[in-house]
Amino acid sequence: MNTGKVSISSAAEGRLAERAVAAAFAGTILILVPLGVLLLLAALSDDSRCGHFGCVGLLADAWKVGSWAAIVLAWPLLHLFRVRPAWPVAVLAPFFLVPIWELAEMPLSVMAGTFAYPLAALVSSPRLSWRGRSLVLALFLIFCVVLALS
Repeated sequence: MNTGKVSISSAAEGRLAERAVAAAFAGTILILVPLGVLLLLAALSDDSRCGHFGCVGLLADAWKVGSWAAIVLAWPLLHLFRVRPAWPVAVLAPFFLVPIWELAEMPLSVMAGTFAYPLAALVSSPRLSWRGRSLVLALFLIFCVVLALS
């Protein structure tokens, strides 16, 4: 008799874990894109574009551009790391990235991809039940509330 519950076999759990770990590696590597944009801008910038407080504003803008460029480059990297299908993870990750960028302090916001891409891989996994997806989303919302209150 089918009770309506979805069971996940140990092989499927292993694939789900591999998918999440591969997505975490991709998110960690994607940190290098904004850093690369920062280094490139620092190497190419002249002092005429800097303001009263130096080039801090210019570097902050470069970080934002690099972060959004990393989102665009996420799909090919996820595909390279054999996260299948890669496009749902790449599409869902910004919904986890942006709140972390907006609510977290600097060390955590830089490492946001390490958390956001595995969460997107879990939520978009065809093997995870709706209860499991809801649990992941609820835990993320609690995390966001804690970040907002701290």
